[in-house]
Amino acid sequence: RNAALRFVFFFLIIFGVRNGVGRKLLALVNFPPLSGHGVPRGSSARWVKGGLLRPPTTIWGSSSPPAVSATAPTAYLTVPCPNGCEDGGNVTIGCFVNDFFPEPVTISWVSDVQGDQMTFPAVQNSDSFYSVSSQLTVPASSYDGQNFQCKVTHAPTSTSLSEDITALGCRIWRPPTPLPRPEPELDVAILPPSLEDLYIGQNASITCVATNAPQDLRFSWSRSVGTGLEASSGEPEKQENGLYRLTSVLKVCAEEWNSGETFTCSVSGSNIEGPIRKSVKKDLDVSVQAPSVYVFPPPSEELARQETATLTCLASGFRPRDILVTWTQQDSPVASGSFSTFGPQEGDDGLFSVYSKLSVAAADWQRGDSFACVVGHDGIPMNFVQKSLDKSTGKPTHVNVSVILSDADSTCY
Repeated sequence: RNAALRFVFFFLIIFGVRNGVGRKLLALVNFPPLSGHGVPRGSSARWVKGGLLRPPTTIWGSSSPPAVSATAPTAYLTVPCPNGCEDGGNVTIGCFVNDFFPEPVTISWVSDVQGDQMTFPAVQNSDSFYSVSSQLTVPASSYDGQNFQCKVTHAPTSTSLSEDITALGCRIWRPPTPLPRPEPELDVAILPPSLEDLYIGQNASITCVATNAPQDLRFSWSRSVGTGLEASSGEPEKQENGLYRLTSVLKVCAEEWNSGETFTCSVSGSNIEGPIRKSVKKDLDVSVQAPSVYVFPPPSEELARQETATLTCLASGFRPRDILVTWTQQDSPVASGSFSTFGPQEGDDGLFSVYSKLSVAAADWQRGDSFACVVGHDGIPMNFVQKSLDKSTGKPTHVNVSVILSDADSTCY
């Protein structure tokens, strides 16, 4: 019964091949592998390099593959791309043998490098010729500059082939070796005294700063005129690179600084070739021009919100650029965090300008508190000018003053 059903089934398929019915049925049938007459032997699918090869299905009863005579193989090699090597990985060389008939062929590898060889099953093409591949896998570190030979023997045609390559240019990528981080260079700078010290405290503090310094760095001071220097060292500050920021502060009188005397800081240490010297002095050759100072009350739009009152002070047309701008409220100094100063900026005429903004509670302004912008500059008589403003007067008053902002002892060191 089973044989009769099978016969009817095959008859329907063969009968319907021409009109397409048989082709649709064939798509649902998995025939067992056939042998002989050039049909691929073994299973209906073979694993070859690169994936699973499914040979063309041969229909029982259809025309057989064309008859061919014994044919010698051809062979060629494949190598990895020049950048296809990985450090610590492997390199695979392929040997492909094509267009031979009949089976078998023998493939062997000849090399001074020990590797793993693998030869895949032969595959018969639709034209009845066979193809086969073999691969040799070697360590990437042993690949470059070596000679590799693939030897092919085809007994039916008494053919022996050999393909050779010399491995060149397979560059193994390795992470770049980090360059040693250069040792940070010692940097020494000397800072002139602040105008606040000069104008208010009547003393000059000249600061010498060394960064990227060893902790045992030593400071020394000298002057072009006179003797008797007093210096003190600040606390060492350790930096992220393990070195230190060190400071030394020299205190002199304001008149000594204003005289144009030169002060020199020298640093030395066990790992420093000779002392490093930095000098500073007041430039007496620059032409001096006093600033014009203007103060402006808070805008009415801001006061209408009854939150803050912002006063503005503008100083313009001065030279040199060094200037001090500060504020007072009811004749008491205002903390520096309560106002912001912008500039100085140089204009096209070579003169400088700066402006400052003081923000206070609107209630302080409405109460009638008096505010003053105090500007210090070398071009101003007695060094300071004060412009005062309050709600009641509405107009600023101009006064040249000396020291009004500090109760500290102004005796020279």
